[in-house]
Amino acid sequence: MKREEQHRTIDRGETEPFDIALPLPAKDRGDPDNTSYGANLFWERFRCKNCGRCCYTPGAGLYLDRDDMDRICRHLGWSRKRLKSLCRYERTAKVWALKQPCPFYDPEKGCTIYPARPLTCTRYPLHPPLKEMPYNLAVDAFCPAAREFVKETLGWWIVCETNWARILKSMEEGMEEE
Repeated sequence: MKREEQHRTIDRGETEPFDIALPLPAKDRGDPDNTSYGANLFWERFRCKNCGRCCYTPGAGLYLDRDDMDRICRHLGWSRKRLKSLCRYERTAKVWALKQPCPFYDPEKGCTIYPARPLTCTRYPLHPPLKEMPYNLAVDAFCPAAREFVKETLGWWIVCETNWARILKSMEEGMEEE
């Protein structure tokens, strides 16, 4: 696939929801400390544009766990009941999700609960790995900064994917030497 065609495919993320799998190791929840190379490299290079698209777009899954709810309620001085009034309960996932657009996003000020924002928000645009590629990081193609990141590093991903086993082995050997 030519670079222009790859860029067009990536740009579809502006209007079509899909994730882009990156050939970087996804964090293994069973051993997060020793498998965070891919996520760490992503966060070193990723530059959020603070556009707020992730906050005001219908369909975004702004899930809240118990700690998120407690932190937001403490930050705002609210009861859980008041916060839940801004959420919907998703029975299949058994989780509370903020209604969209996010009630805490202000187009002028940005996130009005930034210090207490949900864990989901701190990890965006990273998504759980795709079923087809369970060991690769996945990013939300809807995010303009994620699309830009993928385009800028496309050549690197191709080299990385081609040399995946050798790169992982050298990373492991480097860790053993330290």
